[in-house]
Amino acid sequence: MKLSIIIPLYNKEEHIEHCLKSLFNQDLPSNEYEIIVVDDGSTDDSFTIVQRFAEKYSNIKLLRQQNIGPSAATNKGLELASGDYVYFLDADDYLASNVLGRLLDLAETNQLEVLGFRTKHTEDRILFDSSPDDLTIEVMDGLTFIAEHGYRNEACWYIIKKSFLLDTGIKFVEGRLMEDAIFTATLFLKTNRISRVNWSIHRFVQVKNSITTSKAPSHNLKFINDLVYAIENFDFLIKKLAPSHMNYHKVVKDLKYKQQSFVFTLFIKAFKGGVITDKDLQKILQKLKTINVYPINPKIGGIGSAKTSFFYKTTFVPVFNNKILLFLELKLNRLFYSR
Repeated sequence: MKLSIIIPLYNKEEHIEHCLKSLFNQDLPSNEYEIIVVDDGSTDDSFTIVQRFAEKYSNIKLLRQQNIGPSAATNKGLELASGDYVYFLDADDYLASNVLGRLLDLAETNQLEVLGFRTKHTEDRILFDSSPDDLTIEVMDGLTFIAEHGYRNEACWYIIKKSFLLDTGIKFVEGRLMEDAIFTATLFLKTNRISRVNWSIHRFVQVKNSITTSKAPSHNLKFINDLVYAIENFDFLIKKLAPSHMNYHKVVKDLKYKQQSFVFTLFIKAFKGGVITDKDLQKILQKLKTINVYPINPKIGGIGSAKTSFFYKTTFVPVFNNKILLFLELKLNRLFYSR
């Protein structure tokens, strides 16, 4: 078995069929790859839809569990995987046609632990063909890759050798949001054979009320706490880096950039809905100060996008960095949302 595609599934009845169809339109014989769907207690027709596919295609494995979160579902899929390589795909995303065979050939021929590729955000569900712009492979270690190319947080950008994950013990943190960011950062810091191809094969579908777009107060509060967890994890990863590596300073700069983007997002989330108490925010500020990520340092970056960065640095950051203004703004937000 060459490849295991692992899909955590929860209430994606509108998307899962399209996702699966894209996976059966590939340049791999069915006996060389498997699709492992772990239903995380869906309450819609998601499970039934996959069940119909499983009755038709023998290379689908379908498991159902109580709702305990996407990370736990993904880890369970990894336990069941028998492929040499694994790929983690969200149930509302999909792939280009006839791409997996060539990707695997590149990974196997070059004995890669990780192979990255390109993706695009979209709102459509049109199956598409994709021709590679460049299939040149340059093998390097993860720190060199970060220094030369940077990296994306989402696990859907990479196929990964399963034995590498098992040997290093890397898996998704369960019960937390931001699990992809921690997973991929750990992945890159441990791999010795990684490369990428200039080939857009994945489509990330923007879905309303998904985990990343939900505006529910309870979700915002959890997101804040899990951002703190991710910020602390990145501090741990930075401290474990070997200063002797030639790209040490570039990698530290990149990780701090991502870490500060989490810090900035945390404050934005804290303002939305007035969901956090003064006492809890004070505790968070103390944690951030202890690991030297607060006050926010505009020179590090990670504040908004290229278009919004200057605006945020000159308006939001001065408020966030001033405790009096920060807590005053928080009180005003509570009054607004309580009306």
